Amino acid sequence: MKPPFQFNWPLVVTVLVTCLVGACDRGPEVDLGIEAVPAVEVADRIFHGGTIVTLDEDNPVVEAVAVKHGRILATGTFDEIMKYGGATDIVDLGTTTMVPGFIDGHSHFYMFGVQAVGANLLAPPDGGVNNIDDLVAALKKWSRSDDVDKTGWIFGLGYDDAVLEENRHPTRDDLDKVSTDVPVIAVHISGHFAAVNGKGLALIGYTVETEDPEGGIIRRRPDSDEPNGVLEELAAIPVLTKIFGSMSAEDKQYFLDKGQDMAMSFGYTTAQEGRATPAIHAALVNAAEDERLKIDVVSYIDYAAQEPLHTPWNSREYQNRYRVGGMKITLDGSPQGRTAWRTFPYLLPPDGQEEGYSGYPVIPDDHFLTGLYDTAYANNWQVLTHANGDAAIDQMIRTLRPAMEKYGRFDRRPVLIHGQFLRAGQIRNLKHLGVILSLFPMHTFYWGDWYTEIIGPEMAERIAPTQSVLDEGMIFTSHTDAPVALPNLINVMWSTVNRVSRTGQVIGPDERVAPLDALKAVTLWGAYQHFEEDAKGSIEIGKLADFVILSANPLVIDPMLIKDIKVLETIKEGKTVYAAE
Repeated sequence: MKPPFQFNWPLVVTVLVTCLVGACDRGPEVDLGIEAVPAVEVADRIFHGGTIVTLDEDNPVVEAVAVKHGRILATGTFDEIMKYGGATDIVDLGTTTMVPGFIDGHSHFYMFGVQAVGANLLAPPDGGVNNIDDLVAALKKWSRSDDVDKTGWIFGLGYDDAVLEENRHPTRDDLDKVSTDVPVIAVHISGHFAAVNGKGLALIGYTVETEDPEGGIIRRRPDSDEPNGVLEELAAIPVLTKIFGSMSAEDKQYFLDKGQDMAMSFGYTTAQEGRATPAIHAALVNAAEDERLKIDVVSYIDYAAQEPLHTPWNSREYQNRYRVGGMKITLDGSPQGRTAWRTFPYLLPPDGQEEGYSGYPVIPDDHFLTGLYDTAYANNWQVLTHANGDAAIDQMIRTLRPAMEKYGRFDRRPVLIHGQFLRAGQIRNLKHLGVILSLFPMHTFYWGDWYTEIIGPEMAERIAPTQSVLDEGMIFTSHTDAPVALPNLINVMWSTVNRVSRTGQVIGPDERVAPLDALKAVTLWGAYQHFEEDAKGSIEIGKLADFVILSANPLVIDPMLIKDIKVLETIKEGKTVYAAE
């Protein structure tokens, strides 16, 4: 027979005396023989109603989520979660859908502000530029804004020679129609080309005597060495860096704030600066130290200037929402601009190139590139490699392999960025090297029709081979490469699922993936790519309360309607940082 319960009176007296002298909250816990009943924590916010897609395999859909101190306190049924209620903000999702916060697999966050502030030169549906006259008009209109003073240039982003009615780049003569007194620059949608007016060329210092830089081309007028205003690759990119990197600290903050606002309006809770120079890194450090960042930003430092990689900012932990994640290496250009390095020639060479042209490498020296990967692996830096053409991907594989064999594969998570012209065998080789593939399926919409012309319909169907990656037992992430495109990950999901071109053609039907995989590619798998899967990417207890509230559920609606979904609210660590008007 169980004996009757008895108090341990000497122990009770000892505890009471201890409390009377004010020390009961400092000593060890004492067993009074009474089973303690834990107090239920009171949540800061509770979300319920609507649909909550967690991406947690054990609990894929829940009725409610409790948040406390920026992290997920509990998930479950409405009744279970309301136990955490009290002085709590109760959010009824109504008919909306809540998903994990968006994580872009690759973008250029610092340039978001340039896209948000400058003239919009994108073609429909993202902009209104259909021809060069439209482009000139857009730049003229923008030139009347006060923002010109912030850089000293009239500028705009997003023109696309592949869809302009003239099928060519604007030249200095076209841009002289905007202004002959103020320098003008129009940035190509790829970010790998730019066009400048005569004043701009003079300011840059490009003349008939200027030689093409290694890895870049200054295009010339017919039968002349005089620059025509169109700049390729490393003839353009350093110019852009100088223009937008030499602003005053106040103007840099203005651009950064505008870009951050745009990112949050598209559901970003984590953004990537995918090719940071020391100047860009310094600007982001200043923003972090001034506590201006509302979302997390992770930078990858350009291989040509590695100093920030040797600072405490290079860490897996954020400091005021900023950190350096590793090194960025660029091996070739853009497929749509026909500067991606291929093993097969382009069917339509670009202006100034002969038949048999197949693009070109940015780093022709394999020995130098092997050394870069060796440095990254020796320092245990994550390395992101931009490679679009299959020749560039071959170069990545053969120069990365020695570092993997020397230092071991371990859990380094090197990333291939873009990989538009991946061959099937290359996917298997990259898997062996432990490489994560971050693909850009939006190319199927923007340039799917163009690719059928420049590389042929059979090869065009294999661009951004997302399903092939899944079939190899790998994951992939998706990205916007913004400001190449708007930082709209909803549109990326739509393209990943549907692969429909501007003219309505399905580009590679066998490479379409399920909506669930498309959502994982911008949430859960994006977190994994950045070594943040323990804190982000799904709605699970203990993870950060990073959420996006959408107007519809992308997993159940007609897949062709995914692009019409709106971001209604963005929540970072439990706090609303964007709400649609």
